[in-house]
Amino acid sequence: MTLLLKRYISIFSILFSLIQISQNMNAQEIKLPPVDIAAGKTFMQAVADRKSVREFDAASIMPDSVLGQLLWASVGVNRVNAEKPSNGKQPVNRSNPTALNCQEITAYVFGEKGVWEYLPQSHSLRLVADGDNRRLIAGTASFSQEFVLDAPYSVVFVADTGNLPEGAQRLVLAAFDAGIACENLTLACSALGLATVPRATMNVEAVSRLLGLDDKQIPMLNNPLGYAR
Repeated sequence: MTLLLKRYISIFSILFSLIQISQNMNAQEIKLPPVDIAAGKTFMQAVADRKSVREFDAASIMPDSVLGQLLWASVGVNRVNAEKPSNGKQPVNRSNPTALNCQEITAYVFGEKGVWEYLPQSHSLRLVADGDNRRLIAGTASFSQEFVLDAPYSVVFVADTGNLPEGAQRLVLAAFDAGIACENLTLACSALGLATVPRATMNVEAVSRLLGLDDKQIPMLNNPLGYAR
């Protein structure tokens, strides 16, 4: 095989991948590729390499397979044979522990083509809103961090405090649980060679309106995702 032919094949493969990604991002629901639990660095190496990165390569494309790995590590279903749920609760089968297994944390993905809700049970994305709404994650009119716009995606963790027990310190528990999901995502980025930084800055009111949240569903934290510049 000549060098020129190899180059043509390589270019065709890249273009085909871009077409597939574009088609996926326009679908109402995207089934993410299966998770590869053997991917990436060891846990200890991921911890050793973890750092906050605020400079992203806007030209780099993140495949669906990588996005799926990150979401699964954050709030995904990690056990097929889950412990038997009690008192009408959800199966105990998530990668992120939550207070009393309330599973009140939901991950939303903001990208150039739209906003999607991650559905852990089916490992898929459901379209919530069309268009590029990443500026809402960058911040507000009074304070904005523009580097967020260079990241191809941002994940927003929303806590439904209504799922937490009455009388409990709901906001405290929700903050703890959102932090756990955020840390899972941060370490997954380190393991897979991606850049991210945990953030609380965002336009909470505008994000809530866009996602159709009620007053008990609170955007807590977000992580821009991409490759370092």
